[in-house]
Amino acid sequence: MIDVLVTFAVATVASFIGSLQAGLVNTAVLAATLRHGPASGMRTAWGGCIPEFIYAAVAFTAADRILAWTEGLGGTVDRVAGGVMIVLGVYFLFFLKPFPSAQQLEEKRTGFMNGLLLGLMNPQLLLFWCGVRLALESFEVDVHGWPAILAFGLGAFCGAMILLMMLVRLGRRMQERLGSRALHNIFRLVGALLVATGIVAWLR
Repeated sequence: MIDVLVTFAVATVASFIGSLQAGLVNTAVLAATLRHGPASGMRTAWGGCIPEFIYAAVAFTAADRILAWTEGLGGTVDRVAGGVMIVLGVYFLFFLKPFPSAQQLEEKRTGFMNGLLLGLMNPQLLLFWCGVRLALESFEVDVHGWPAILAFGLGAFCGAMILLMMLVRLGRRMQERLGSRALHNIFRLVGALLVATGIVAWLR
């Protein structure tokens, strides 16, 4: 039981720290909050956290095989994630309008699927969770059985959700205090960061 609790705690902390970087889901949650309000941001967050659970659980059960497979691909996983970041970054830089029209606001939209798809488009999570899982094993934590797998996956989900809830709160405050021009510049800055991160992933 202690090993299961340790697994959950380590996964939660690792997920929170790993989610601090400017990534696809973080950006989508902040953008949804600024454009459509906190409710949309939270739906995006819920969708974006599910792949954390999936990738963490898969990595937990097959860490050694996944790492061997990615080495054989020669960094293809990094390039897939990098390509998605570049495309999203270019959209934020040149095409995104900070505030939707009244007609768009009236349309029934959900950010859940957006968050889910963007989370699934980040295969680097597999490598990240493989590293965390192997680190647990190196500290002689028992990492076998369904309770440990569930604890690892739930920890990954909870750590990411805590950070995304903080981003929704930040987005709500920004929405209240900043004008449309300032928000447009923020989106451009985030877009530039995503493009830069994607280029680094391609060149690495």
